[in-house]
Amino acid sequence: MGNYNKGKNLKRIGEKIRAARKSRNLTIETLSELAGISESFLGTVERGESSISIETLVNLCKVLDVSADSLIMHGEESSPALSDKRDTLLIMLKNATDEELSFLIDYVKLYHSRVKFQVDRQ
Repeated sequence: MGNYNKGKNLKRIGEKIRAARKSRNLTIETLSELAGISESFLGTVERGESSISIETLVNLCKVLDVSADSLIMHGEESSPALSDKRDTLLIMLKNATDEELSFLIDYVKLYHSRVKFQVDRQ
């Protein structure tokens, strides 16, 4: 049973790495070069056929600008699509002006107050 779970985990992690790579329009060749690993090894990782060292995981996370937990955690909250949305939002926030950040904070506060109001009314 342990080997089955290991295989499922490797496949899931590989799929997340592939999704992050593709969402950044990186080729296997480019990502492997930037992360310091071979193209063939990256291919086996993306297919879930090989595990990676912590050092390689860290290098991939830096290049892909994602957190390690977004690649290794499982479940709905860490799906590749949701991780990509979070990563996109974080990049946008990093590049936002003070004025844009203030507007976003006010908008989120307003949204939460309305959602809470609707929940309280039910």
